[in-house]
Amino acid sequence: MKINNLVVLFSACIVAMPVWAQDSVTLYGIVDVAVQAVNHVPTTNGKGGTAFSLTSGGAQTSRWGLRVKENLGGGYGVIAVLEDGFDATKGTLNNGGRLWGRSSYVGITAPYGTFTLGRQVTAIYDFDLAYDPVAPAIYSSPAYDAAFVSRADNSVKYVGDVGLAGGKLSLDALYSFGYDSVTGVGPVAGDYRVGKEESIFVNYQRSIVSLGLLFDQQNGNTIAAQDNKAQRFGAAAQVDLSPVQLYAGYRFLAQKQAAQNLYSSLYWLGAKYVVTPTFNISSDLLYQRDRNTGQGNPVMLSAIASYLLSKRTDVYFEAATVLNKRHTNLGVNGFGTSTAGEVQTGALIGLRTRF
Repeated sequence: MKINNLVVLFSACIVAMPVWAQDSVTLYGIVDVAVQAVNHVPTTNGKGGTAFSLTSGGAQTSRWGLRVKENLGGGYGVIAVLEDGFDATKGTLNNGGRLWGRSSYVGITAPYGTFTLGRQVTAIYDFDLAYDPVAPAIYSSPAYDAAFVSRADNSVKYVGDVGLAGGKLSLDALYSFGYDSVTGVGPVAGDYRVGKEESIFVNYQRSIVSLGLLFDQQNGNTIAAQDNKAQRFGAAAQVDLSPVQLYAGYRFLAQKQAAQNLYSSLYWLGAKYVVTPTFNISSDLLYQRDRNTGQGNPVMLSAIASYLLSKRTDVYFEAATVLNKRHTNLGVNGFGTSTAGEVQTGALIGLRTRF
């Protein structure tokens, strides 16, 4: 049976099932498709050309999902989310072909926070979403580091906040027993370090200022690589001067492995301007300072503007330019997507609707 038929069958079963204690089961989603043009894209003859295409998820990944909420009383509840990402230009699944590749978890909500179990976004994802005004649009920080849109299998997550000194202190913590059980081996008996991930994002917001700190560590996701570590440290700030928000962020990456340790730093400045309730503009300036990863020190300038046609639908325009040095090949869509040493520019215009 084809996967599309399985999705339809599963959805029909959900609709047909009787509901007793549940407060709600919500079907939701986003469909986002854009026309894109990018120059200096590597070609088969080793040179560069301009590529014109449709792309799915220019501003946000196309997706659909089911969200369950049940009230248990006394401030307690049950939540569950199943969310699938897909390529709307081809009708295929994202996330390596996983059916619920974006999210697949269940949890308890309580007065002191929310505990969830399953496949879910990491604290790196939450940190980047809070402090990169262009993210999760494709011409933004994930072009430098895919971990900014990462998820973890086999994970336990806690999110909660408390009042502190006139502000709000929030904790976002995740532990994974094996963050990738599809391309890796997953949890292994007797080798608990295989695929282990620890991810913590602490945020403090008071008045117009927000400050965030991040730590994330991943062990290699095979038995042979379990002693390798990828560590990310982050710090960021936001100042809300409505209708303008200003951002600054930093991420340090240390890849510790037997042969050689690799290090790089990523810096960014950003801004968002809510021009009217229906029109806003966000921009980023990102710079990587590479110590020895071989990726070099490329600079990206990006911006996205969105105009609401209705409460659910908007049109957007996004553009970015990457300044590469002789041996760097960062493109607007990530490393390796530009011919080395070229100044690459990309632009797209898209339509996004939510349901």
